[in-house]
Amino acid sequence: MKVISAITLDELTDVLMNLVEDDQLDFEYEVNDHVEMGYLQIHCKMFDLEFCIGMLGDGPFYEDLLFTAYFGAYLNPEVLCTEFNNRHKFASAVPSTVESDDGNDEDDCQIIEVEKLVILNGGVTDKHLEATISLWTGMLIHAEQLFEGETAETE
Repeated sequence: MKVISAITLDELTDVLMNLVEDDQLDFEYEVNDHVEMGYLQIHCKMFDLEFCIGMLGDGPFYEDLLFTAYFGAYLNPEVLCTEFNNRHKFASAVPSTVESDDGNDEDDCQIIEVEKLVILNGGVTDKHLEATISLWTGMLIHAEQLFEGETAETE
């Protein structure tokens, strides 16, 4: 079992391929290379939940990964984020605004951004990364139910 403190794109895609090949999981991914902006992002989909893995640091060896998912905010986003952050210590939720193309504030959309920073410094294994992705996805299932589920009364 190899312990790493930085990861290449090829090593990360090997970890992701293990998830793709797992018959119990419905997992797929696509690498988006944004060279002009200086970062790599992997768009992932597991059990109809979509999220991104950003590779942080100077390539080809990346020291950190940033997992990010976005949800619609059908109730007060600040209340939902506070509830999420009180329940989950594994990741953080923050409200965010997506500005409309026409510049009209009334057409802006409130969303919730959930993030998890995975620090590789100090050493991790492939199995640890697979388990982290599985834990992340399970947490997203609960987040989806909280953010987009039945309307609840708020104070």
